[in-house]
Amino acid sequence: MSKRNITFTKPEEPNFLKRIKEQVGYKEGPTVNTKREALDRATEEDFEDTSEEQPTVVVLRPGDLSAEEATQAAEELKKQAEETPADLNIPVVFKRPSKAKTAQSQKSSKRSSSGEDLDEKTKKRKGKTLLSFDDEEHDD
Repeated sequence: MSKRNITFTKPEEPNFLKRIKEQVGYKEGPTVNTKREALDRATEEDFEDTSEEQPTVVVLRPGDLSAEEATQAAEELKKQAEETPADLNIPVVFKRPSKAKTAQSQKSSKRSSSGEDLDEKTKKRKGKTLLSFDDEEHDD
């Protein structure tokens, strides 16, 4: 199949809609192109945190990390990240957790929280009858 270019041409607005919009004072909203222009004008300053947005550092004991030390450490980390190039030779591998491991971890967490084995609980339930009928009630 050959590729086809599909384009959209907006039809001209009817005269009665033009008159109504003029009477009301309607203004066209932003289009996709105007939104793209606004994004192009964005700078790095727009994405930086102001002093009001900075985290609050609380020093409880002497020897804790102070605000100045925290900012210095953050700047050093940024410099290191900028200086070191990314190693593109290492493949990125995403792994799903195996179902067996997640099922075992859920069972172990249930056992530790309840104090009894889950298997023992199910055996007890199977041994009991859920409904019981007295023979005396059915005597006619």
